[in-house]
Amino acid sequence: MTPLAACARQRTLLHAIAGPDQLLSTWLANNPLTEADLAWLHTRNLAAYALQRLYQAGLAGQLAPDVRRVARQLSTRALLGAEFHARELGNVLDALAEAHITPALFKGAVLAHTVYPAPACRSMGDLDLWLTETEMARGQAALMGLGYVQRTKEKRPVALQAHRSGEIQMIGPGPRSGLVELHYGVFAGEWLHRAAHVDERSVRQRLMPITVVGRPAAALAVEDSLIQLAVHLTINHQVAHPGVRGLLDIVLEARARMPDWGILVERAEEWRVATAVWLALHLAVELLGFEEARSACARLTPSPARQFLIRRFVTPRSILAQRDLTRLGIIRFIYQLLLIDHTRDGARLLGRALWPEDAWLAARYGRQDLRQRWQHIWSAIRAQV
Repeated sequence: MTPLAACARQRTLLHAIAGPDQLLSTWLANNPLTEADLAWLHTRNLAAYALQRLYQAGLAGQLAPDVRRVARQLSTRALLGAEFHARELGNVLDALAEAHITPALFKGAVLAHTVYPAPACRSMGDLDLWLTETEMARGQAALMGLGYVQRTKEKRPVALQAHRSGEIQMIGPGPRSGLVELHYGVFAGEWLHRAAHVDERSVRQRLMPITVVGRPAAALAVEDSLIQLAVHLTINHQVAHPGVRGLLDIVLEARARMPDWGILVERAEEWRVATAVWLALHLAVELLGFEEARSACARLTPSPARQFLIRRFVTPRSILAQRDLTRLGIIRFIYQLLLIDHTRDGARLLGRALWPEDAWLAARYGRQDLRQRWQHIWSAIRAQV
């Protein structure tokens, strides 16, 4: 199969698994699912979801015997992983409840249990919980009581994370626990701090009570959640990871919770993340048939010139091929500049990337003298900050 033919098959498969049962049935009748298809879905963390769709639609019997065998293995592995994460989440929520903390769950920690057909359909590498700044110390202590220890990274010190809505990473003590991230906010990073203006206080005020694994928690309002998922995918991960799975998160969240698209558009524009949200919605329309978002996508569409430039970095085909901009240094930075809504914000981001405030230098490097500043400039020029 030629690369072009493979790309066409992958796109129609994605439309089928994200669409109604009839579309999936029609696709399967014309395109028998192969082990290669399952392997491709698995590398994109979509196999468990696709197989669940087949089982629910009563189509699993149409699979060839060898494909059914692989499907059972993948489904069993996904079920075990989901059970592992559910138990860990329950233990963490219990420990936080004892510390009088009810966290807000976001990304996989909440999506797996609220919008996917079953938790096993949504794999995850960690659990993301949003705490207030005053709750953070108690939250850490609660997890340390379970045996968790803090993991730090040289380029992401805690002092900097606290100022950029970042996270504290807690590693579990054994095979039955993994990575838990306690977040200061849900819109993290330099790009959002310099180039956007997200009102996280209002985001917290709109939190909704939910029950997950039998415990009380909170979740973002649907419009806030969709914007967060879109920005996290396009800005924080440059669409490289989780790729198509990140687009599916957006589609299923919207279909399960029915956002007010007008409010979402207004909020994205007010927060100056319209271009980043447009890109995620545009890719979801193209790759997953997310027609419900087409009108909102049209309202957020940037100028033809900017679209042309963005497509030099990201296209539906590059997403399918898992092109990784995160490893391309200055190219990655140029891509992020293209997603900034206003020119003045781009100038601010570029200027502060080279010449940050003294407080930023102190938080990042532990000191703020002139020698450290010049070392930072040299690192920034080489895209190694």
